[in-house]
Amino acid sequence: MLPLLLLLLSVLTVAALGLPDSPVPQSGGSQCIEDDCYAVFWNPEKFAGANQVCQQLGGHLMTVRSSVAADVISLLAQGAPEISPPDGRLWIGLQLGQNCSQEQEGQLRGFRWVTGDNSTSYSKWKHSGRGALCGHQCVVVTGDSPSGSMELVWEEHSCDLATEGFLCEYNYPGSCKPLNLEPSIGASVTYSTPFGGKGADFQALPLNSHALVVPLGLDLVCMKVEETPRWVKESLGAWDCRVEKGGCSQICRQDSGDPECLCSQGTLSKADLRSCQAEGDSCTHSRCHQYCHLSPNAPGGYTCMCDSGYYLDEDGHSCVDVDDCALEPNPCPQKCDNTQGAFKCECNPGFELLDGECVELLNPCFGSKCEHKCLPLEGGTYRCACEEGFVPIPDQPDRCMLFCNTTACPAKCNPYNADDCKCPEGYILDENQMCSDIDDCAAGECHGGECNNLPGSFQCICGPKYKLSETGQECISEDLTPVDGGSGELLDTETPATTTSPPTEGPVHSVVLIGIAISILSIITVLLAIVCHLRKKQCAARAALDYKCAGPAKEEVLQQVCRLRGY
Repeated sequence: MLPLLLLLLSVLTVAALGLPDSPVPQSGGSQCIEDDCYAVFWNPEKFAGANQVCQQLGGHLMTVRSSVAADVISLLAQGAPEISPPDGRLWIGLQLGQNCSQEQEGQLRGFRWVTGDNSTSYSKWKHSGRGALCGHQCVVVTGDSPSGSMELVWEEHSCDLATEGFLCEYNYPGSCKPLNLEPSIGASVTYSTPFGGKGADFQALPLNSHALVVPLGLDLVCMKVEETPRWVKESLGAWDCRVEKGGCSQICRQDSGDPECLCSQGTLSKADLRSCQAEGDSCTHSRCHQYCHLSPNAPGGYTCMCDSGYYLDEDGHSCVDVDDCALEPNPCPQKCDNTQGAFKCECNPGFELLDGECVELLNPCFGSKCEHKCLPLEGGTYRCACEEGFVPIPDQPDRCMLFCNTTACPAKCNPYNADDCKCPEGYILDENQMCSDIDDCAAGECHGGECNNLPGSFQCICGPKYKLSETGQECISEDLTPVDGGSGELLDTETPATTTSPPTEGPVHSVVLIGIAISILSIITVLLAIVCHLRKKQCAARAALDYKCAGPAKEEVLQQVCRLRGY
């Protein structure tokens, strides 16, 4: 009886204490971009189990809605096992229900994110055309290296497949930037996040993240202070001024002994001894240039202080800028630009500033959004180019569209589906997988003018007194004006009762030219007659005074012209 009672007590004790939960897998790498964080887990899981692990940490399987998210996956995969089938496949949060889906249903091909929506501006399917898909399908990101350089692509699989890992996403209402440390502290900071991510290299840290400054043993927490995320600590007062300005809202001083926060003229320290608030005191009427520190032992009950980058002038009130660029050693590796209270480092052409050092510029095509090819240019810029048979889209130079400048071009066909062929606009696909130009002129596209068919388009040419409409498909008379009342109907001002067809260009143009030529000849004849008449009168008057009208050569030419004209 006693052994049975002991066994029963043991069972009740275990039930009361509860069995330990299965441990949550540790991430193999994580990163945050603004308020969104991502982590990779190298643990074999089915789709549902992977999403459950993400939910236990406050997130869900990763949504890849843009190229930025795709770049994060590439970053997380660096240094990890190679992602190449069949050895490396990672679940992302994209799944298809039991219903069948057609490829034409948007970029996601009928799939939806685990968040319930299908919003995206990015997709990277391994096979662009697979026809209809049915059944419960889920998506992995995997490697594809046909040209030797690994490229991450999407591939659908059964959701019951146990992949080698998965990617999680976490969204937060705010984040802190990495700690601002002075160089003397070094980079010995370890961050830990609410979703379990740890390390020293983060672009942002979500709320409730911890930052441990190892050399100082200082533990800070990212929290909202007056609706602004900031690094704080539980104890009051400033910490080491070399870390995030000691947490002071205005100025941190640590000349000797413990650090302390100072408040500017007209303000006093709050209860946390780090923030400042306005309040009347002896500093209100002082003449401090920047900061005023209440000091009962100082003359007037205050002492003037200056911000970092300034020093207190001999008058005890003014603050003078420190020329940082004149210091030895120079604080910048190449170029230094002194500013009020600070300085700015710059690099020579061909270099960029990275972590306080000038390093050579990377290939400008790195991270470009060119759809086909990227061509690096001088000055650190690049230009997008298209493959043969494509040209850039006018308002989207980084994207390409099909193009053909002849009457026939080979169609662009899907290598996995011979029936999936595409032609440029203005062309039609024939039975031999060729794109033939559509004769727009034969279809009567140009009304009232001559039609010139072009590869992929056409040109409408209008005769005299006719102009091309805004649509470019019709010739309208320049004499047509809207009727009264603004009905939009056009009325011919010369022949309102009839509708005239566009005149032919040749005959009308010749009559006009002949008329102009006759008019010009008539004017010249009249002018010559007047000149000859005046010339005779001048010669007669000058003959009486025994003068010559003109030289012999000129007189002879003029007489010949007058005889020919009958004067």
